[in-house]
Amino acid sequence: MAYFREKIETMPRNELDAVLDERVRYTVAYAAENSIFYRKWFQKNNINPADIREHEDLRELPIISGKTVRKHQPLETDDFEFRSVDWDEVYTIHETSGTSGTPKSFF
Repeated sequence: MAYFREKIETMPRNELDAVLDERVRYTVAYAAENSIFYRKWFQKNNINPADIREHEDLRELPIISGKTVRKHQPLETDDFEFRSVDWDEVYTIHETSGTSGTPKSFF
């Protein structure tokens, strides 16, 4: 398997920015539609996900800290609020080392 993807890794900056922006729009829309946490977070912060159009827009969003991640998963809540798929679609759960006292989980 080759790791160098010439088409992407050598594309002009404006084309690369267009790819990034497309992926940002997709990811933000997906999070807003499928994640309990992000749905509430966008609403609480008066953010319309459709207004996030390019990667530079991400700089204006409030920071989500590790403390916030831990607060929205068990033991603090009954479910993993960042989860954005049904449990039958989760292949594995990874956790940080928990140096803060409580590991953060990722799917």
